Amino acid sequence: MSMRRPTHPGEKILLKTRPQFISTLESAFIRLIILLLLLYFFTAIISLFATIQGNISYLTTVPFVQYSTYILIFIIAVLFFWILWNFMSWRSTWYTVTTQRVQIKSGVLSTKSVYIHFNKMQDIEVTQSLIQRISSSGDIEIFGGRDSTNLILEDIPKPNYVEDLINQRIEALSRDPESRGSYRNDRYDDDRF
Repeated sequence: MSMRRPTHPGEKILLKTRPQFISTLESAFIRLIILLLLLYFFTAIISLFATIQGNISYLTTVPFVQYSTYILIFIIAVLFFWILWNFMSWRSTWYTVTTQRVQIKSGVLSTKSVYIHFNKMQDIEVTQSLIQRISSSGDIEIFGGRDSTNLILEDIPKPNYVEDLINQRIEALSRDPESRGSYRNDRYDDDRF
């Protein structure tokens, strides 16, 4: 894992991780199951349309077998590329907690970086669905001082730990505003999760 240096002077990385794999790609697993079922029953579906075409051939000359084959191949291709896109999106999303801010960096074709400094944070909310609780992940929403300056860390591993880390930095900065560059000696990264 590459640990690039933060762009602000004196800033140290406390945590760098990406969304939890299982809970993030939950919908991709459903699409993968549908894709595998379509591939498994492909010939049976084509045979069904051949039977339908044989039974109604006296009514129409529409080639059901040919059109159904094209449609099935199109659906399989869309499902495959949709799953691939979800995986690439997961691989390109990073959550970083530094001594000064929380940052989300994401994007496959183009990148987007959004961050909020600790001194701008007003409140933190942690939510976990059933699947997120099972996979030890959750969503952290950080509320900023202005309207619509919320930052959401979706499917972050060990959300209670990350919330504690953020709260420790907020408290340290509120006690000593000059401690922007100071940090705990521990360095946390994705390997601890």
